[in-house]
Amino acid sequence: MSTLLVIGGTTEARRAASRLKSEGYQVVVSVATGLGEEYAAGHEVISGSRDGEGMAAEALSLKAAAVIDCSHPFALGASSSARGAAATAAVPYIRFTREPGEEDAVELVASWEDAVLRLQRLGERALLTIGVRNLGLFTAAGIDFAARVLPLPDSIGECHRLGLGPEDIIAAFPPHDVDFNRACIRKAGARVLVMKDSGAEGGTPAKVEAAAAEGIRALMVRRPQEEGGIVDIDELVARVREVAGA
Repeated sequence: MSTLLVIGGTTEARRAASRLKSEGYQVVVSVATGLGEEYAAGHEVISGSRDGEGMAAEALSLKAAAVIDCSHPFALGASSSARGAAATAAVPYIRFTREPGEEDAVELVASWEDAVLRLQRLGERALLTIGVRNLGLFTAAGIDFAARVLPLPDSIGECHRLGLGPEDIIAAFPPHDVDFNRACIRKAGARVLVMKDSGAEGGTPAKVEAAAAEGIRALMVRRPQEEGGIVDIDELVARVREVAGA
């Protein structure tokens, strides 16, 4: 049976790997972090951050029949590397992603910069549930906020580097239900909850519901536009069969 290289330490990667393994394929999951390894538990894992050349080397070494990109919707660099790796290895590239959010009770902005501008206009304390990668944009703009991040040394260290104090950091592993989100909002003293469009898998509905229950504003950054992504697991299996055989 064909070998498939699945890229991403995400819930989509876990779903794809489990389903494709049950279909009889040999699945290897490439992840960048220790948390990604946890998501890929039960599968053969290659761990460590890689660029396109590194991913291509993996695909060639495994003699992979396809590269399946299950990286996070906001991880544009990872998707670009996966696409380039497939091209270099001369194997099909398949994008498997999550459904975008369809939340009515949120204010949508197109970019991180737009989110910063909106918070500047509002002038209210915010709780940012967006990871650490873009927090620097908000500190540089003088936004008053608390951040909920993963309880990992790199994440906490980045918060400290940006000047956040203990009262501005909430560290917790997902998933987070509505009650926990509400508790975080109250702990942060926030009047705005900022999130990215990570879909149901990323906990967006629970965040929106929590913001509404607390009577505060919900601000969501739209995900980057991409074309051709598959969101249905059965469609993914059918596509893999087309390119890698049954």
